[in-house]
Parts: sequence; C-alpha cells; structure tokens
Amino acid sequence: MIPVSPAVTGVPYGRPVESVNARVREPKQERSRLSFDKALDAVIALLVEHRSDSFTLADVAQRAGVSTGSIYGRVSSKDDLIRTAHAREMERIAEEQRAAFATEPPAGETFGEAVERVIGTAAELLRRNAAVLGPFMLLANTDPQIAELGGAAHAELRDAFVDALAQREDEIGHPDPHRALEWSFTVVYSVLARWLALGSTQQASGEGEWSDILADLARMVLAFLTQPEPAPRKRRR
Repeated sequence: MIPVSPAVTGVPYGRPVESVNARVREPKQERSRLSFDKALDAVIALLVEHRSDSFTLADVAQRAGVSTGSIYGRVSSKDDLIRTAHAREMERIAEEQRAAFATEPPAGETFGEAVERVIGTAAELLRRNAAVLGPFMLLANTDPQIAELGGAAHAELRDAFVDALAQREDEIGHPDPHRALEWSFTVVYSVLARWLALGSTQQASGEGEWSDILADLARMVLAFLTQPEPAPRKRRR
C-alpha cells in the first residue's frame, strides 16, 4: 500500500498558502485563510480518491466543510484551485527532499553503499508521495502550468541525486561522470515511476518486490558507473 501524505488524511498543514498561484486572491481574515487551507486539503483528498479531477467545486466544498462562495472568493475556477493545491504540494515535497538529501553520509561508506543510499533516498521520497504525485502527473498531460512546475520539481530531484554521487566522482569510470549520473537517474526514475504508477495507469504498478527492485537498481547503476572506459576500437583497413 502506498503511504498517503498528511493532506490526504485531513491533517492541516498549519501554515498559510503564500503566493503559490498568482491567480489566488489573498485572504483578508485568518478565518478565510483557514477555510481555504481546508479546501486545498479536500482537493488533494479527492484527487487521490478519483485519481483525476472528476469532481466539482461543490464536492470540494462539501468535503472541506466550507461554502462554494468562500472558494470563489479566492479563485476563479476549479482549475486554479487544483493548480494552487499542486503548488503547495510541490513546495512541501521540495522541503522534504532537501532535508532527505542534506543528511551526511556515514563515515567509511563505500561507493557501492553510497549508490544504494542515494537510490533508496530518492525511491522512498517518491513512494511516500506517490499517491499525490500520480494524479498530478496525469493532469500535467493537459495542464501546462502543472507540467511546468512538475518538470521543475523533477529537475530538482535529478540534481539532488546527481550532486549526492558527484562527490565520489573519482570513483566513476565513465569518461563523462556527470552525464553518467544523469543517465543513471533517468533509468532509476523510470523504473520507480512505473512501479508507483506515476503518470500512468495503475495496471502495471507494483510488479516485483520493492526491496528487490531497489537492490537490482543499485547493482546496475554501480556496474555502469564503475565500468572503466573501453579501449577505442581499431579501424579496419
């Protein structure tokens, strides 16, 4: 079972939404801010349940226990409300990601252990947030604003992955270590995204044991990164 973020279970964030969407009208009262936060929590919960935006603003208002008028007082449409919820989730996940990758590696860690740790960090971050990321990634196919912000979040995860292993660049046998690390991330992300059904249907998700997949990815990436540069081929005369 994929874990669900705090917003999905109805636990409020306890912080305001600060200009995450230019189309959001700032609240004049604290009560209005809290009502809007509840509406955003309801959007996330409904997206996870439906795995799409096949719900109405009336559904959001009912789930949040607020009036539709209070929602329209802040945004002009359901799309803008969803975009605001997306921006807030991306901000939350980005903070979680930065904290996860800021952890100092253990003393005496081998390169193989570093590869396993970095892949595990990225994997668990995606797994914890998969229930929320999945429907937003599907919406990105038709919403340029969600696609742009999601693309920036993906790039930040890629850079965190690459930077974490680039510190061991002298142990990478590939002639272009940075490109090799970026390619490793692409492969790792693709495998994990398929297992977690990120941006796709859930029919192909969950195939194979999660722990086995992580172990296989770590072995594959380590072999790719440490393989020495092949000797140039001799040209046939």
